[in-house]
This record gives sequence, C-alpha cells and structure tokens, in this order.
Amino acid sequence: MGEELIATYDIRGTEATGLTVECVWNVGKAVADWLSATGPVAIVYIDDKTELAKAAIEGLRLQGRDVIDAGRGDKTVAVNVIATKNLAGAIVIGYDSIERMTTIELYQDQAKLIDSSSGLEEIRQLVEAGNFVPAVLRGVLLPV
Repeated sequence: MGEELIATYDIRGTEATGLTVECVWNVGKAVADWLSATGPVAIVYIDDKTELAKAAIEGLRLQGRDVIDAGRGDKTVAVNVIATKNLAGAIVIGYDSIERMTTIELYQDQAKLIDSSSGLEEIRQLVEAGNFVPAVLRGVLLPV
C-alpha cells in the first residue's frame, strides 16, 4: 500500500491505484496488530463494498481479533457501535462519489479517528512490511 493511498484522514483509492481486496485484507491485519485496546473491532460498509468488508474481516480474524459485522452504514454507525459495545475500534469502508474512490476510515477505542497524525502512517508501514504472524487462535465473528 503505497503512500499515494494515504490521505490525511483515511485510505482512499481504486483497484487500479492499489486498493485491492488483498490490500484491504492486509489493512485488516495491520489494524488488528496496531490497536492498543483489546477487544473486538467493528466493520461498517456501504452496499457495493461487501467484498472489501469480507477481506477486512478475515484480516482482523487472522490476527486474533473478534469482529462485529455492523453491516451497512457510515462513520456514524461505527462511532455508535464503538461507544455502545466498548470496542477496540472500527473500519468503515465507503465511497467518495466526487473523486470516484473507495474510502477506508479507521477508528480506535473511544471512537477516535486514526489519521495521519495518530497512526495512519504506522498502519501503512505495517501493510507494506507484510510481516504478519497469524494469531494462535483466530478471532470470531460476533453478533451486533
């Protein structure tokens, strides 16, 4: 995942620019390893991004994180789920119709956005290094 996919507040791109299913799978693994809080992570996505959501879920689970598939929605849904379920974080997969790009917003505990000043660059480096060691126990998919 090159620097060109990292914006100030999110990850954004197209399959042609490198934001592939495999990339999102690795983003899930990196987020699972990067988050300091223990506990599950929520996934929220728009209708046509279910394939990317599944990739993020699998990446998180491989690293031992339990996942709540919060389904369709946006960052408001993610913030509410983090707060009500006391989660370690969330991944929100959306679409910027103006730029015609997929967007991925990352949140940590207490619904704090992970941006360029608070960990987005570290997550990019984890994805690029690719040195992920799967957890002994795979995370589970939890109900909302």
